[in-house]
Amino acid sequence: MKRTAASPGLHALARAQLPGSHASTTAPEPRSHASTTAPGPRSRASTTVSAPPGVSAAASTPASPRILATGAVRASAAPIALASAAALVARLLTGPRPTDDAFITLRYARNLAEGLGLVYNPGELVLGTTTPVWAVVLALGDRLGGHDLPLLASSLAAVCDAFIAGLLVILAMRMGWSGFAALLVGLAWAINPMSIAFASGGMETSLFVLAALGALTLAAHRRVTAAALIAGVATFVRPEGILVGLVVGAAGLWLAYGSPVPSSIAAKQIAYAPPWPGENLAALVLQAAMPAGSLYLLGALPAAGALLLAALGLGSLAFLARATVASYGLPHVHPLRRPQRTHEASREPSQQDAEASREPSGECHNFGGVAWQPFAVFGALYLLFYAAAGLRGVRLFPWYLVPLEPLYLLGAAAALRHVSLRIGRWLPVVLVLWQLPAIDWRQPVLPVGYSLEREQVLLSVGRELGASLATTAVVAAPEIGALGYASRLRILDTVGLVSPAARAYYPLPADQLVTDNAVPASLIADARPDAVVALDAFVERTLLVDPAFQRDYRLEQAYPVDVWHSTRVLVFRRVDAAQAR
Repeated sequence: MKRTAASPGLHALARAQLPGSHASTTAPEPRSHASTTAPGPRSRASTTVSAPPGVSAAASTPASPRILATGAVRASAAPIALASAAALVARLLTGPRPTDDAFITLRYARNLAEGLGLVYNPGELVLGTTTPVWAVVLALGDRLGGHDLPLLASSLAAVCDAFIAGLLVILAMRMGWSGFAALLVGLAWAINPMSIAFASGGMETSLFVLAALGALTLAAHRRVTAAALIAGVATFVRPEGILVGLVVGAAGLWLAYGSPVPSSIAAKQIAYAPPWPGENLAALVLQAAMPAGSLYLLGALPAAGALLLAALGLGSLAFLARATVASYGLPHVHPLRRPQRTHEASREPSQQDAEASREPSGECHNFGGVAWQPFAVFGALYLLFYAAAGLRGVRLFPWYLVPLEPLYLLGAAAALRHVSLRIGRWLPVVLVLWQLPAIDWRQPVLPVGYSLEREQVLLSVGRELGASLATTAVVAAPEIGALGYASRLRILDTVGLVSPAARAYYPLPADQLVTDNAVPASLIADARPDAVVALDAFVERTLLVDPAFQRDYRLEQAYPVDVWHSTRVLVFRRVDAAQAR
């Protein structure tokens, strides 16, 4: 089916979001290039139809550029408040459980609050955090009295997740779900264990998801200026924010730090063991199949349960993809929901009516009142970005997957809404049940397989070193978050996130790698730090077999831990430094 010149395209997608007009007060549409003038949209009174069970009447009226009309805000206050409260309570009850990566940003924030600048080691201007905005926000909170930074970070993340839950309720209602059904969509996010894990972990993930989802929502409602501003901020919350909108302030970062690319990105590229080229793509497909659990859920579910989750997750993505194709009127693809018919300028009404009965419209672009293309396009770009990054050897960490969670929930909600035309308003309970298999009920509501054992050991080691070493001492380590935060000592980052000089010692030969973060023996020999702290797998084929290191350093303590192919955290002291004590 060939599209005619008068077929609605991108301009029609924007026009279709305009509210329906009243015939007695609204002027006709501007004249097109054709010889006749198209009449304006039909009035609300002439187009209202009864809503199916579980679907609000708003879905039957023309879409509005406002996210929710004033009356709808009042009607939706209860489900929005309940979903937001559930998300907030779930995260506050879990409490602060900071991850090692979060401690890196927390140390930047603490140094900034104490007047040392946005630095990890005082006097070393290196941007080793990928989230400078989050560091600045936490530093401001510290200055205002929130000196317990892990508690402050997890509390702010909980508030962000509460706003996300409320926003998902609003979007679900715009799709046409009733208040109760929309509440279930918000509750699915509220108990999502992946989001809870990294909110309680003090990561910037919740702020980034809120900024991204907020910018996409504003863009979907044509609030382009506000969306661009939020997207610009999101870029400095997570580098992936560049996929949401404009990059702002890159020149400022270049002038201040010498490069707009955070040191951590370059360091991870060369210091980590290269993954299998298709590893990221496989992980992303798995995340689509099991949004609640992702990498942590592997091996924890029976095969039948995993297949059911895969069917729901991948089916939701397929539904969005099919809808995207349908919205552009491609051949042999029928729209999922025919929108209110518009008049085209170049044909007579009778001809339009005849063709409308047999051809899909190019304006099938929303579910109720939600223009979903921004969400679908961002999700596709995000998937492609990390799939391509995996081909270049960039590692995909679990918290990178969380921004996809609300997109999967929205896709599933849209698909279920289509089915609900025949079933009813209880169908979104599937989204809540979808989260349950991934929750570790021994430590609710964190994901299955989630552990902070390594962080607890490194915090303990950091406190001991901080108390026993001189304030001028240098500690070398490949994992610097919890250790550096607790010790307050100068850290030589052997991976190079905050110590760029370390990158010159990479890449290491393959026979020296057990897993990521292997510590180069030559780096330790040249830098001569006072202490070295690492998991045994990171030094097994380097420091532990290097005669010079064995001569100059002695093993002072070994802490049992089961993580990353390792069984111990090893603490070495330089022999002359230990004797000086």
